[in-house]
Amino acid sequence: MSSQTKGILIQAVLGAVLISILMIPFQGLTPFAPYSAMLILPVMLFFTLQAPPKALLGMFLSFACGVGWAGLFMLVKAALPGVPFELMMGVGVALVIFLILSVHPILLGRTPFGVVPAVLLGLIESLLVMLLTPMLAPGEPGPNLLWLLVIFGYGCLMTLILVVVQDRLISAALVTPRRSAPAEDAPSSQVPSTQSAGNPDVTAVQFD
Repeated sequence: MSSQTKGILIQAVLGAVLISILMIPFQGLTPFAPYSAMLILPVMLFFTLQAPPKALLGMFLSFACGVGWAGLFMLVKAALPGVPFELMMGVGVALVIFLILSVHPILLGRTPFGVVPAVLLGLIESLLVMLLTPMLAPGEPGPNLLWLLVIFGYGCLMTLILVVVQDRLISAALVTPRRSAPAEDAPSSQVPSTQSAGNPDVTAVQFD
């Protein structure tokens, strides 16, 4: 069995075990245990972006921006009660997405607020909460926008612990160092990029 295969298997086992264990405190200390699956979204986003650990802060701040955009959308929606729901959700959401896809890469692309996928995730989660909350049974707890930040932040903490533990155990098991995420000082050639020629990098996981 090659070292790469061993590393992947160790990473898979550690990921499954650690994620399950790290979710337990959230499930036990908050009334939102049914929503604990949302804790995995930051983990998925982090490894999809193949970002260095320091990008977790940018992910969280960008997610918070998405929640903020959703809050602004809800304020405008409440101020225009006469606008049909379908029109507001169609045109309004499209406008917000346009603003996110333009403002964050162009003006904030080199800041911690420029991780566009995290911004969009914050927006979508917030809109889902807005749409699903009225459907909850009386007395059934549902997360608000502030709790979405708590859930995502806890997921980012889970991700950091997962990366640190995996790197140390995998390196110890394989003798030679192996990272589950790109190092902060890794050459750009070692960090896969989603940017194509002539197009802005909408992930913007690295910033000065």
